[in-house]
Amino acid sequence: MSADETCFLTATEQRALLLARRISALELFELHLDRIKRVNPSCNAVVALDEEGARRQARAADEGLARGEKAQPLHGLPMTIKDSFAVAGMAATCGLEELRDYRPREDAVAVAKIRTAGAVIFGKTNLPAGAADHQSCNTLFGLTRNPFDGERTVGGSSGGSAAALAAGLTSLEFGSDIGGSIRVPAHFCGVYGHKPSHGLVSTEGHIPPPPGHVASVELGVAGPLARSAFDLELLFDVVRGRSDIDGTGARLQLPAARHDDLRSFRVAVWTDAYPLEDAYAAAIEGLVDDLTRLGVNVNRQARPPIDPAASHDVYIQTLFGIIGAGLPPPAREQLLAAGDTAASGSYARRVADAVRQSLPEHFAATEARHQLYRAWRSFFADYDVLLCPITPTVAFPHDIERLDLAAQFTRRLAANGGTIPYMDNLAWPGLVTVANLPATAIPTGRRVGSVPAGVQVVGPYLGDRTTLRFAQLVEQALGGFARPLAI
Repeated sequence: MSADETCFLTATEQRALLLARRISALELFELHLDRIKRVNPSCNAVVALDEEGARRQARAADEGLARGEKAQPLHGLPMTIKDSFAVAGMAATCGLEELRDYRPREDAVAVAKIRTAGAVIFGKTNLPAGAADHQSCNTLFGLTRNPFDGERTVGGSSGGSAAALAAGLTSLEFGSDIGGSIRVPAHFCGVYGHKPSHGLVSTEGHIPPPPGHVASVELGVAGPLARSAFDLELLFDVVRGRSDIDGTGARLQLPAARHDDLRSFRVAVWTDAYPLEDAYAAAIEGLVDDLTRLGVNVNRQARPPIDPAASHDVYIQTLFGIIGAGLPPPAREQLLAAGDTAASGSYARRVADAVRQSLPEHFAATEARHQLYRAWRSFFADYDVLLCPITPTVAFPHDIERLDLAAQFTRRLAANGGTIPYMDNLAWPGLVTVANLPATAIPTGRRVGSVPAGVQVVGPYLGDRTTLRFAQLVEQALGGFARPLAI
């Protein structure tokens, strides 16, 4: 097996080689480091390295195994971490000039769990400034390019994470998601990602909010990205759980997957709630046809008892209430000014209204979200998973003439011979996020033009095992990640 082939193995396969002592942790890290030096200049996914720290971690992993110590779940696996998480000894910038020199003394809560589980943490991956775009570009580190097509975006905000996996630069990745930030990059780069049910994984030590804040963020979650659905669960089980303080006296036991074979799953498909490019819709339909041929029970007409437009309104109000509260005053004023001159019903006006919302308006949105949660709960009494798009399109060409948040009000996406608002990118992810549901992003096994197409597998609240198991069974039956041929 060549060095590059080893780097493209799944984390589970790499771990098996490590435990069988067919490769050492130090050797595996050096293979990835060599590949980064050869390949990363073309995609710019990995933006910071701690080579010597990683070598110390790898040697310690090898020495522990030689002494007969029990191998940890992530023993010796070389990992990068999205640059929105605190990693001791490395900068944590979140792509912001103001945090260029911020070097946390402690790991984020979930990162500490990853380190304790034996991973060799060696680098950070790129993201948009403030983790606030579906393109990964900032003034500190520049633009990350899609390994399948360098002229197209990797998505965001965990874009560097997905690109690093697709390019064979890391074994596993850890990202975050409030606006599709795990699922969108996984979709655009042909890898797997899991957005957990809200509250299952600690986000303490994540930016935003600013360093030092410890309260959990409504809607926001942290979760794994990988080249296999089996790897997703491997990392999910490591990071699951809250901080020691938040988790005192609490014990959370997730329900088992509802089924262990594909034919037992009751699958709903929903592709007409929001705008969707025809070619991407065809890729999803192709996957659904594959499942039907395998004997899976699929219903294309089933719908949850919700109004998707009203759901999106509640999501936008909640999301930008959260974002607006954490913005520096100049950026906040820029958003408000853009909204004040915009047409009623436009995204600019809706965002400004969300930033300005009163406490009664916030509580009304909270009640609406609880009503949505109950509606979804009734739907998942009859269906096990829902398949739906992740964005309106596949990975689109870079649009980085302006990088400020207000630029997203004027950008447009090409779809079906016309254009749609750039911020329609939030609709399909928000359908899931607003109700705190889990969703696993998986490849459809198809490309649209030069880039992959993914789909999200949505499940009931705390039904993470169900969406992950469905993803694993689909991977076993139909195949999964296919590496880009050009790198």
